[in-house]
Amino acid sequence: MVTCAPARALPAIASHPKQLASCSAVANFEERIYELGSGALADQERQVAEVRGRGATLLAAGAVIASLLAKPVFHAGHPHGFWQAAGTVVGLLGCAGVLLFVVLLLRPYSLGFSVKPGATYRALWDQDILEQPMVDIALAEAFEERREENTKVVKRLVWFLALALASLLLETIGLATAAALSS
Repeated sequence: MVTCAPARALPAIASHPKQLASCSAVANFEERIYELGSGALADQERQVAEVRGRGATLLAAGAVIASLLAKPVFHAGHPHGFWQAAGTVVGLLGCAGVLLFVVLLLRPYSLGFSVKPGATYRALWDQDILEQPMVDIALAEAFEERREENTKVVKRLVWFLALALASLLLETIGLATAAALSS
């Protein structure tokens, strides 16, 4: 909602008086709820992008660790002995875990971060919601519903990221232990 104060005359500049209306935008309750719902959905979209963006970095880190430690672990008949073999197995399981969880993190998921304008308009028309403040309230509820639908997948993505990090740690500990024991 925009409210404007009455126009007031400014001093004449070059003999052209100008009128100025001071306007200020004041969001009422329904508009604020709409903005909060829209913002929450945008925040969720940013969270998904950040979590997924870390997947490629984890995969690269796992590849670097494996490539640096592979030669010491697998040279001259190594691994031999229980502890070297156990460290190697733990490291290789960590490598597999990094790959698996990053693939699960990056695979396509059905997420929605907006509402479809045509479908929303038809739904509002069918419900005879055509005027403010009910339009803003209905849209805010649609944003909230969409966010709730996404929540399960977002939590799963965060879990996959945590598992990929744990796998990277296992890979590093296992291969580093096997490499240290083989030297």
